[in-house]
Amino acid sequence: MKARLIDIAAQAHVSEATVSRVLAGKPGVNSATREKVLQIARELGRYSDAALQDSRPLIGVVLPVLDNPIFPMFADAVEQEAARADADVLIGAGARSPEDEERIFDRLVRAGSRGIIVVSGLHADSAHSHDHYRAAMERGVAFSLVNGELPDLQAAFITADDEFAISLALTHLRELGHERIGLAVGDEHTWPVRRKTAAFSAQTADCSGRSPISYTDFSYAGGYQSASELLDKDCTAIICGSDVMAVGAVAAAADRGLSVPRDLSVVGYDDIPTARTHSPAITTIRQPVALMARTALRHVLASEGRTRRAPSSAFAARPELVVRASTAAPR
Repeated sequence: MKARLIDIAAQAHVSEATVSRVLAGKPGVNSATREKVLQIARELGRYSDAALQDSRPLIGVVLPVLDNPIFPMFADAVEQEAARADADVLIGAGARSPEDEERIFDRLVRAGSRGIIVVSGLHADSAHSHDHYRAAMERGVAFSLVNGELPDLQAAFITADDEFAISLALTHLRELGHERIGLAVGDEHTWPVRRKTAAFSAQTADCSGRSPISYTDFSYAGGYQSASELLDKDCTAIICGSDVMAVGAVAAAADRGLSVPRDLSVVGYDDIPTARTHSPAITTIRQPVALMARTALRHVLASEGRTRRAPSSAFAARPELVVRASTAAPR
């Protein structure tokens, strides 16, 4: 006869609710208590529970969309790191609103996720409420938040070093001889955009208005629109906030009868596979995806079983410049 929860709880000197959480593999129980409950459950012959058969931690990964390849790249990198750490991954995508994120958080927690990695989520957008993050943390979830920071949340914040990224792109274009360099980015309310534009403005402060900024979004259409605006301002080079934008910028130039890189140099950001296969191949700033994924995963795994929240931490990974065929000296 399978032992009852009340039998395990009595021997472990904990509540039935605690036993239930342990056997369901849910967060919110410290590691010592968890192991004690599992050991007693084994001794009493309760082997049919998933938690006893497989106590591997389950980590949730939340993505805003799947149509931009950088997000599946992050998910794949987390899964590879999780396999090395003997952990499992559950992915939720389509988090475009606070309601979407809250629904995905709830599904992941109910599935047994002990930590959640959010990539370019609404934590990066100051225009939205973040109460659903706090609510999830009250349920014992440890967060790693990629590409964005919320100072009042206790989480790990993992970002690419945007100041260094902008410096790489500007230095490369200036060494080629460009003086009128524009920046194409997404929503100005988002943390990555604010960081990129602040760095760009600081590093072009001596350019006397020759370095305009266009705000659209990180899509192909956004890149096309931004390039059109910046070409109207006589830019000879454009730094884009994503490789998808960069492809749109190349298309906008072509529709004007311009050639990249002969008439316009374009720098992307991310280094998605399309950047390598596009014609011309896109010069880009490569995000250190594997390093960022490893850091994010290690934080949530290290937080497993803690009764107190870990202090906030911030990690900025340095990207690298990958020079390809979309940049050249201006004519």
